[in-house]
Amino acid sequence: MTDSGRILASLALASALLLSAPAQAQNQPPVTVAVQASGELPGFRIEEAWPYLAAQMAGAGIGSWHFVPRDMGAAAPNRIEWNFEVLPYAGGQVRRFFPMPETRGLDMHLQGTHRLISAQVKLYLDGQYQTVTVGQEAVQGGDTDPDLGAFLVRLTRTLESGYRATDMTPVPHRTP
Repeated sequence: MTDSGRILASLALASALLLSAPAQAQNQPPVTVAVQASGELPGFRIEEAWPYLAAQMAGAGIGSWHFVPRDMGAAAPNRIEWNFEVLPYAGGQVRRFFPMPETRGLDMHLQGTHRLISAQVKLYLDGQYQTVTVGQEAVQGGDTDPDLGAFLVRLTRTLESGYRATDMTPVPHRTP
């Protein structure tokens, strides 16, 4: 067989494998992954954030994983652990209150409501650590904050990409 024939045969085989892989992946049911969190997330008591995190992660569009809030009474070999930390404000920790003219001094508003947070996200599958990703974002907090939602989706996609990039499937050994 000539070199061009080998190249064409290799390309045909590669394209057949690539086209069959998505079909095989679609036949697989999604893996249920429990979501838990620790630390401080603005706008939430941390245990109450778990359903919100699972819902935001589901919005990341990762079809091979199904996210649910972790049930602490059950084992969770497939889980994602979030750890949040509110980072210090560069100008110090003192906030200023001032009266707003439209409220005639009856209400006080907090200046500078965006807080810088960091998040570390670890993935465990079948009880074994797989990968981690980290990120920082300035958020207001709470379930209506679009910046927080976008940050969670971005980190979820980064975590999934990192997991896919660390495919540990051994390469088959060819004997001559």
